[in-house]
This record gives sequence, structure tokens and C-alpha cells, in this order.
Amino acid sequence: MDRSDERSALAWIMSGTMGAVVAAGLGKVLIERHRARALDQMRDTTEAGEQAEAEGHPS
Repeated sequence: MDRSDERSALAWIMSGTMGAVVAAGLGKVLIERHRARALDQMRDTTEAGEQAEAEGHPS
């Protein structure tokens, strides 16, 4: 095994590491988007329920 093999092995490992970092970052972004949508939907549903309850009961 000579020095060029060591460099190519290191480059291969680093490219795999970078791929994993990019994939993890993309996954995090997608999870955050999903979470934000779920919170918005929950908030809209809660507001609609409160509004329907307020309209159903005269004050």
C-alpha cells in the first residue's frame, strides 16, 4: 500500500462523510417543515373549534 492508496481511501471516506452530513441536513429541513405544517394545522383547527364554540353559545 503506497501513499496514493491512503489518499484515495481518505478521499473516499471523506466523500461518504460529506454525503452523510448533507443527507442529515436535508432530513432535518424536511422534518422542520413537516413540524411547522403540523403546528399550523393544529393552530387552525383549534381556532376554528373555538370560533364555532363561541358562535354556538350566545353571551
